Amino acid sequence: MATRRLELTPVLWTCWGEGWTARATPESVHRTVTADLDGGSTILLRDSDCTSAPGAWRSALGALPRILDTCTERRYEVGPLCDHG
Repeated sequence: MATRRLELTPVLWTCWGEGWTARATPESVHRTVTADLDGGSTILLRDSDCTSAPGAWRSALGALPRILDTCTERRYEVGPLCDHG
């Protein structure tokens, strides 16, 4: 398997913002992420890909400050994926 050969660890997300659609807004991304957000969660926010609506990355980026505020309110520690156990 390529991940093993490259010494990578596959990680699945526990909540995502669904921000790739044309109808996504920062508010909808925040609402979608925080509905399933729990301590130890891994959040998937896409910046762009070949199937995303043009400019859809703006919804994820716009939601990020509110997502971080919600994590602070819930006393969740936010950090890089490499530190996630």
